[in-house]
Amino acid sequence: MLIGTFNADLIVQSNQTTRGAAQPAPRAAATTAQDAERAADRALADQIKQQVRKSISAAVQGRGGAVAPVPPTPPPAPREFVFTGQNGERTVIGIPNSNDIIPQQAVDISIAFFLTMALIIIGLPLARAFGRRMDRKSGGTAQIPTEVSAQLAHLSQAVDAIAVEVERISEGQRFTTRLLSEQRDAARDALPSGTNR
Repeated sequence: MLIGTFNADLIVQSNQTTRGAAQPAPRAAATTAQDAERAADRALADQIKQQVRKSISAAVQGRGGAVAPVPPTPPPAPREFVFTGQNGERTVIGIPNSNDIIPQQAVDISIAFFLTMALIIIGLPLARAFGRRMDRKSGGTAQIPTEVSAQLAHLSQAVDAIAVEVERISEGQRFTTRLLSEQRDAARDALPSGTNR
């Protein structure tokens, strides 16, 4: 069984006071971090050993055969990381809680957006189908009653008769105009002109 742990502490601090004093500080910080990691590893190993001893003693006493060991609880995740520069300057970077990364209003807006998109995707085809069903029920084109169709036929015949009569009238007018112009031309030819007198 291989269990790995990762422990890191980040603390933002200002520059060290002098360059000479800056040299021991990184070593001390490195040794304390290593010591803390070793202590966490030892604690985890001790916890595993205790669980193994408990399961062995339970198996020896005959209580229901082998008992599955309970995995140890991991150490809490660090929320800060410390970086030490070449000149001894220490920089701390903090990790915010997962609840603080995204504001609740942004989460609400994104949920509302996706619900709206789902409603549109599902509702639009349903609305179209409902509209088509209503069109089919209305019967499509309306049927014209027979009385109205008879009246329309009679009106159409009357308009055709009026068109024929208007054509006859215009033909008569053209004929009359032609006769008058011919009589005028004949009268001009019959009258003596001013030079023949």
